[in-house]
This record gives sequence, C-alpha cells and structure tokens, in this order.
Amino acid sequence: MPYSPDHKPKTRMRIINAASALFKKNGFEHVTIDQVMARAGLTRGGFYAHFKNKEDLFVACVENGMSLLAAPILAKLRKAERAGEDWMTSFAELYLSRLHVENPEMGCALPTLSVEVSRSGLRAQKAFSKLINQASEKLAWKLAKEDNAPDKAPDVDMRVDTLIEPDQKRDNVPDPYQQDAAAILAMMVGAVVLSRAVDRGTSDHILAAARETISHLHGNQSSSRTRKAV
Repeated sequence: MPYSPDHKPKTRMRIINAASALFKKNGFEHVTIDQVMARAGLTRGGFYAHFKNKEDLFVACVENGMSLLAAPILAKLRKAERAGEDWMTSFAELYLSRLHVENPEMGCALPTLSVEVSRSGLRAQKAFSKLINQASEKLAWKLAKEDNAPDKAPDVDMRVDTLIEPDQKRDNVPDPYQQDAAAILAMMVGAVVLSRAVDRGTSDHILAAARETISHLHGNQSSSRTRKAV
C-alpha cells in the first residue's frame, strides 16, 4: 500500500523534533544519527531520504523553528505579563533557574550548542548565528514594549518559528534596545553555560549574581533607553 502524500513531510518533522530535543540536551557533537532515528522511532536507513548528514539536519532544526524555550516556561512568561509583572525580570528568573540548568532538553538551545557549533561546519555556524540574532532581536522587542518605546515591533514570543525579516526588526526597534538585548542574552547564556560546568554552590552563586545584575541593569537602563529612543 503506497504512502500518503504527507508521509514524507511528517517523517521529516519527526526526525527534526527528535534531533532538536537531543541537540539541546547533549550538544551537537555528542548526538549521533542512530540516536536521532531511535528517538524518532525510525531506522537509520531512512535518515538519508531526508538529510545529507548531521550538519544538514542541524540546519533544518534551526530553519524549522528550534524552540528556544519550553512551553511551560513560555506559559509562565505570558501569565506574568498578563498579571502586569515585569517581563524581563520574570524571564531572567526563569532562564537563570535550577530548573533550566538541570534540564537542558527542556530549555534554551544556546547554552548547550554554543561551544560545539563553533567547531562544526560553516553551514551550522551560519544557522546558529541566525538563531542568536533572532533571539536577541525578539528580546529587544520585549524591552521596547516594556518601555512603551516608539516604533517598537509587534509583540512576539520567544520562538524562532515566528519570523520577521531582519531588516524589519532593525527598522522597528531603536538601537539602545538592541544593544541591551545582546548584552543581556550573552550574560544569561554565559551564566547557564558556567552553571552547568561547576558544583552546586558555585552554580547557585553565578545564577543569583546574573539575576541581580540583569535586574539592576534593566531597572537603571529603562528610562535611559527611552530617552535615547525618542
């Protein structure tokens, strides 16, 4: 009995979803094609009907919307926002938490993949650069929204699959927000990377210091950014 027309696209997405979870948990270098296909419930031979190699698969994961944050974290952020709480503070507390540090497969792909992708091929590096730029720009939108800045971009969540062209993002978000977003993202990702590499006490200290610094920076810079943007 022949396969239905949507069989191949569905199978491809099964592989991508399985690979995304493994990449986020174990990194790029430590994930094998056999592991991906086993998680997807498929045989290794079927892999090459969809992808040339592991790097090709990684690029597809990014292009198809590798989630930066798990659904439960996104739900908590939306709840905090609806309640009128400071979004950036809530985001930092969730991102810089033991839950995120101890469950990489449920969290952001950036801390897990940053070091390993730097040693991989050019296509993977370009895809990862796109992932970072999109995350930074989405964070800048949120900072602008909290300040009620002029010409801010529409509200977005922190998923890569809700794309707006890079030129549009730069046109709609004032430069001070983009600069602060890049710095905050780098601080949070770096804190999680370090926290996963050290003992519990050192990890807690790093996370707490990063949360406090971001809260202080966010509070002090809010009025300054608004003045610069107008």
